[in-house]
Order: sequence, then structure tokens, then C-alpha cells
Amino acid sequence: MKNFNDAAKGIAENAVQYAAVQCKIALDYTRESAENVDTLLEAFHNNLDRYNDDEGAKTLWNTAVLFGTYIGEMMLRSGLFEKGFVWGEDDGLPILRTPDNQITASPITKAHKRILNGAEDSLKRFVDVVFSVAKDEWPKTGVLRVPDVETASGKKMERVVLKESNFYISLVAEGKEDFVIFKSHDGFFQFYGVGDQFVCEAWFNLGGRRAYALINPDCADTGRVSLVTPFGQYTPRRRDILSLEQLKTAVHEYFSNLEEADFLARIPHEKMEM
Repeated sequence: MKNFNDAAKGIAENAVQYAAVQCKIALDYTRESAENVDTLLEAFHNNLDRYNDDEGAKTLWNTAVLFGTYIGEMMLRSGLFEKGFVWGEDDGLPILRTPDNQITASPITKAHKRILNGAEDSLKRFVDVVFSVAKDEWPKTGVLRVPDVETASGKKMERVVLKESNFYISLVAEGKEDFVIFKSHDGFFQFYGVGDQFVCEAWFNLGGRRAYALINPDCADTGRVSLVTPFGQYTPRRRDILSLEQLKTAVHEYFSNLEEADFLARIPHEKMEM
């Protein structure tokens, strides 16, 4: 997407001018300025009811493109360009990526989420994570993931630690929630089911889009069973149904292994078709 590498500079300057004139907020292409963009977009989040029609939705998306592009340009100027990052394309959407696509980041999508979801989708935190991954400073061992959590009923909690994970598992096991998703910097781990029957998948994006179905390797019977999910009736193979203990083990390993390969080495799985 060579053209956007050129166009992005002009769009970012438009964001700087808009922030200065309309909001009296300075954007100076430093990493710290991400906090100022958070402040600016919070005003849109607090007034979402004004944008509840098609025209409003278009305005919010255009705002996300404007300030997401600024965030991308700011990160390039603050060191990502030297790391090999350029603007690329993912399904027609401009993203930042390395030439080998080993690391990708979507500041426009993140800006849109910041508008819709509020502070839980902090741009400052997004910027910090991207730089940590780009500099290979993201811790890989001796630490735990601290993901955000989302439930089927729409509840969202930030930075959930391992000792709290059993509570969210119990919500599904007891039929209080249809599914729970743990969201981390590199994808998500989700499960759904009820009682002692769960279907799980993990999705990672550090090295490209990859998803995996967790399986029960001790189950040779690959017949199909019925399970009601948030998406209606589903008939996974019996081998895809995990017990409560298997699920708890998988969640523990997800929290404990920040590297995709390390997690997958500990959990039986099959790659899913994307």
C-alpha cells in the first residue's frame, strides 16, 4: 500500500490541525501524545447517543481513520520505521506491519474501538504494547498474561489475573454465561458450553492470523454431539468437547505462556481453517 504511506502523512497533519483548532489539544508526534488522543476520543465516546444513525456511524469511523492514522504515523516517527514497519493493507484496511508480516498493528481499528468502548481500549496502552513487541521487550517467560475479559452478556473487565479465571469459568459451567473470552495483546482464548462440556479455541495474530481448536486427545470417538452455543445449535465432534478440568488446565496454560508456540506445546490442539 505504497500510496497510503504517502497519504498517511497528510491525514495525520489533518488530525493535528483538528485537535488544535477544535479541541485545543496539542499533538506533537511523541509517544506521550497518545494520551491526548485518548482524551480527545473520550469526548466522542461520552456522546455516542449523538451518532446512533448511519451518518453518525460514518462520522465515528472517519474520526477513527483520522486519529488512528495519526497514531500510526506517530509510532513510525517514534521508532517503528527504523524497525522496518510501513503501512500495509489487511482486507482493504491500512495497518502497520513489518515486511515479513511477523508483527502487525491496526491503529485505525484500535481508534474506532477507543471511541466505541471507552478507556478499556486505551490508545496509550496499545502504543506501549506495540513498541514492546517491536523491540522484543515483551516478556516471554516467568510472567503471566493479564488479559481483558468479555462475557456473552456484554460485561467487560480489564486486566484479569490467573487467580480470577476460575470465576469466569464457573459462569459458563453454571449456565450463567454462554461464553467467555480472554483477550490479550496477541489474540484471544474463548470457550463456551455448560456443565462439563466445553468447546474452546485460541486465536493468535503475532505471526499472522491463526486459530486453533482445543481437543480431547483421549477421545477416539469422533462422532458428533449436540451443543447449544451463542450462535445456535452446534454439533462439534466428541473429540472437541473438553471436560471442566481440561478447560481449567488450558486456561492456566494460556495465562502462563506468552509465546504462541509454548502454549500450543502444552495443549492438544488442531489448526482451524480460516
